[in-house]
Parts: sequence; C-alpha cells; structure tokens
Amino acid sequence: MKIVFMEKLAGGQLRNIGDRPWDQSLIQSLQSANYVLINQKEYEMIEGRLNLDDDTFELLLITAGGHGGGSEE
Repeated sequence: MKIVFMEKLAGGQLRNIGDRPWDQSLIQSLQSANYVLINQKEYEMIEGRLNLDDDTFELLLITAGGHGGGSEE
C-alpha cells in the first residue's frame, strides 16, 4: 500500500509532501506513533483516510508544534 503525506498549512490549504510504499509492519506502527520525520522535519499525525479508489492511505500532518496548522513554507 502507498502512504500519501499531506501537510495542513496554517491557512487551511493542503500541501502534498510526497508518498512512499509501506508494508504491513509500518502501517501497524501508525497505531503507536504520534509524530513522523520526513526530510528531517517533524510532523504531528492528525488523521488518516483510506482511499480505496487509489489504493492509498492518506495521512494528514501538521508541523510539530504548529497548533491548528503547519508552517506557510
């Protein structure tokens, strides 16, 4: 399954950070993790959506410490 990483920016917009193939063990680790590092930047995982049409798991993230939305980078 492919995981798609979406960052929610402070203004409410979504920015696609990228995607990666994940195996079952990595998907199971989502149950115990609250944060993820991508390109040496820490994000808080907010929620996920299973997209059966595209066979993807979409993960909504904000920059760690970015209450209510991430950075405007």
